[in-house]
Amino acid sequence: MSGTEEVLLFELGAALYAARAAGVSRIGNPREQELGLLVADSCLGRARAPARSLIVVSEDGLEAGLCVDRVLGFRTVAAADVLPLPALAARALSTSAVAGLLLLDGSPTPLVDVSTLIREQHPVAAPKEREGDE
Repeated sequence: MSGTEEVLLFELGAALYAARAAGVSRIGNPREQELGLLVADSCLGRARAPARSLIVVSEDGLEAGLCVDRVLGFRTVAAADVLPLPALAARALSTSAVAGLLLLDGSPTPLVDVSTLIREQHPVAAPKEREGDE
């Protein structure tokens, strides 16, 4: 099935986003104590009522999460509906985490590389218990 791709749809603030399912290791809870880093505020915005976090594994093996308002689920899309970001838009954005656009029911939806987004952000909320571990 090289003509399809699995994406994860999520809401952050008032906006809808997509991420490649292969780029997210799991869906977590923003209150997890084991996370090495939890990003609550990013260039995409801040979750109004963070209910979930998209967890990725960093290059050094630590888990990091991006707080989101809601995970809408997985969807299989046609590879032809995954488009590169137009050059003008890529130059205008302050992030390289928006990897392209997904035509979702005919509407363009930003396709986010969650790992890149987390790497670009500064830690906003790290579990306090980790700071005092011996």
